Amino acid sequence: MRYRALRIVATLYRIIAWLIIVVGVLSSCGFAAFAIAAPRWFTGAMGYGYGARAGMAGGVISAVIALVMGLIMTALYGITLLAVAEGIQVFLDIEENTREIARRIRELPGGTAPTPGMPQ
Repeated sequence: MRYRALRIVATLYRIIAWLIIVVGVLSSCGFAAFAIAAPRWFTGAMGYGYGARAGMAGGVISAVIALVMGLIMTALYGITLLAVAEGIQVFLDIEENTREIARRIRELPGGTAPTPGMPQ
């Protein structure tokens, strides 16, 4: 197997991406639940002054904002890392296919002899 380090990096990117997605979704939901349970603390910590005066409605509004923004950011980070992992895998697949095609061409009757630098 060639390019073992790249395969390991692609696998690590996939693992990290799924960890970010799972932890991001859980923490976004937990943060939103906390915003509903303690609206005064949450809105004061987040800098939203209207929440302390709005009571429960301010907590729900803050919770929805926190949930939506957390899920959007989690999706962006997770999908980006998954795309990087897939990009690495695409390049590895292209290299394997090119090597296989070169091998098959050499095996054809009248195929050319391997030239220096040609994939084996």
